[in-house]
Parts: sequence; structure tokens; C-alpha cells
Amino acid sequence: MKKGRILLITVLFGGIFLCLACTPVREPAQNPPIQQDITPSPLPNASPATATSLTPTLLPPSTVTPLPSPTLRPPPTLTPAPFLPADLAVISPQNAPQLRQVAALPEQGASVVAFSPDSRRVAAGFFTTNQVKVWDLASGEELLTLSGHVDPRIISYLAFSPDGSRLASGAQGWDAPNDSLILWDASTGRELLRFDGVLGAISPDWRLVALTQREKDQGVTLILSDLASGEELHSLEATSDIYDVSFSPQGQQVAAKMYHVFQDLFSFWSVESGRLDRTLYDWLDFSYSPDGRFIAALLDTGSGSDKGELNIFDAATFKWIKTLAKDADSLWYAYPAFSPDGQILAASTGDHVTLWDTQTWKELSSLPASSPSGFAFSPDGRILVTNTLKGQVQLWGVVGGQ
Repeated sequence: MKKGRILLITVLFGGIFLCLACTPVREPAQNPPIQQDITPSPLPNASPATATSLTPTLLPPSTVTPLPSPTLRPPPTLTPAPFLPADLAVISPQNAPQLRQVAALPEQGASVVAFSPDSRRVAAGFFTTNQVKVWDLASGEELLTLSGHVDPRIISYLAFSPDGSRLASGAQGWDAPNDSLILWDASTGRELLRFDGVLGAISPDWRLVALTQREKDQGVTLILSDLASGEELHSLEATSDIYDVSFSPQGQQVAAKMYHVFQDLFSFWSVESGRLDRTLYDWLDFSYSPDGRFIAALLDTGSGSDKGELNIFDAATFKWIKTLAKDADSLWYAYPAFSPDGQILAASTGDHVTLWDTQTWKELSSLPASSPSGFAFSPDGRILVTNTLKGQVQLWGVVGGQ
């Protein structure tokens, strides 16, 4: 049954963390860096944005504690750094078959990865340490180590603000309700704001914040608030515990993933009115296309296996369009990912990653990434990241060409 499998996964994760904590740290192998020109190709600059006040009235911040100054920071990681080739092409349906691994992050144990808007930095949240680290992708230098989430939480959410000045990190866990979402200064690593709640997410335009509140007598609610002022806009009633929150690309809908009576379900609310638009059962996870036209959803087939069906739906009507795979990985709920231009969809199928052309829905290529648990495309479309159950973070790209 689904509930039993969730508990089993939780126990497995706990065992993994315990083993990691008790295993002596080994020095990583000193693989030689990629011998290529590491001068990055020109990338677009992040568009400036007016600074937003971060003093909410209803969501009080914690005491701001700056991280150690750069002069006191430990030296950058000296293990193999993510030096990137200078001539990475934008990944397209035409060159997707040429994708190969071009780098790897020097630290293992990542549960989630995110890129800065200018694609010059990459952030990763680590389930081994509950820390967030940020690297410069051109030099491989470790820029920041952010320590704020506490055990027994698992970092599952990372997002840069549209101007790249702030970074949000979110963690899951029911035993530390005041550690759901933290905002950081992305340049200095200073903690700016800490939100109350069990689970949280920020809208793509960084205008709204969604926070899960779990009260023993009152049930579970999803609170939508203005990020700048903290003003509460809507209190959305959930049917059971929420395990994931996501916004549509234009911020018009907010969705919550729940487990209820041995079933998976997603509820979708209108952000403007707070009205419940739809509840869909047996959805394990989903992702919107960047333009908001499509939803790629992994559905539970009820077979009791660790596989599901990857289906494409119309995002406005939720009308089924096509089934892409009947053996998509579902045990660890690896969310499918669209490229920033929406032309490519990547998803975990078996022991590899499959890429599809979203114009024809034909398969483009297969990458030998074993047991991927997450995906992320860089905003400039030149890098695809896969993080695996073993904690490896692989960076894939097309070297040369257009």
C-alpha cells in the first residue's frame, strides 16, 4: 500500500543518513580537471530589480546572524571542481543526442539543485549535512556554505530570486516547524528571514510565499501571503498533510501534494481568488512547461511497483494528451523537468534519463544517469543537472556547435 511504501522510504532514508553520519570521511579521488579553456562563454547578465523589503508584519524574521567574513571562510574545496568547457551550446532537439557529462560537483549527498538566473552559480542542498553550498561554475570555487536547517529535516527546495540577489532554501520534516523556509543574501550568505511553518515555497516572481501550517486540532492549511509585507491573502484548507508545494510559471495557481487514504493527490487553487480549482488523485509528481501550456505528470498505475506512467496534460483543462513512458521511475518521485525554452522534457526512466522533443513528443536521447532523483536545466539552456540517489551531481552539456 502507498502509505506503507512511504514509511519504508522514510526508514530507508533514515538508515542512509545514519550510515553516512557514522562512516569515516574519505578523501575524494583526485581526478584531473578537464583540460579545456575554462573561460566561460558570454552569458546574459541578470536584469536588475528593485530591492524588496523583507520585514513582514505577520511573518516575523529571526535574529539575523551573518556568516563569517570572507577572510575567515575556509579555502575553496580542492576536490575536482566543476570546471565547464567554454564552448557549451544551448541544448536543443537537434543536438540533444550529443549530450555528455562535462563536469560533476565536488561534493556528494545533494538532494536538490538550483541555478542563479545568469547561470553563473549553482546551489545544492545536501541531505548529509543539511547545508546549502554555492559554487561558481566558471572557476569551480566554492562561494558559500549556508548552515541554518537543523536535523531531522531534509533540504528539498532551492530557488534564486529573479535578480539573483537572494536564495531561498526549504526543508521538510515534522519535528522542527520553525525551519521550513529561509531567505539568504546570495552574495554574503547572511540569513535575511526565517519563516514559520512546516513546508514552504515562493512564487516565480517572488511576490508570494506559500507556507504549510499544521495544527493538531485545526488540521492542515496552506497560507498564501505577500512576501514583502507578510500580509496574509488566503488560508487554503487541505485534506491531509502536505508534502510539496509548487506554483505555476506565471504564479496563477498554487498546488499542494498530499497523501490521503492510501492515495496520492494534488489540489490546485487559484492564487487570485483562493478557490479550489481541482483535485487529482494518483498523481505522484508533476512539472509545468515554462510557458504554462503543458503539465508533465507521473501517475501511479496501482500496480504496486516502483514504476509509474509519464503523461502529458493540457495545463488549462487538465485534458490528457499523450503517454510518454509506462516505466518512469516513481519510487523516489523524481520530478520531470522542461528546458527553459520548453522544447525538451527530461525524466527518469529505468536506469537512465530520457529526453523528448515537446513539439513531436518523440524520444531524442538517453543519458546513462543511474537512479536520478532530481533534474534542473540552467536558465541559459546550456546545462542539464541530474542528482542521483547516491548523491552524485552530474552536469551534462553539448560541447561545441550551435
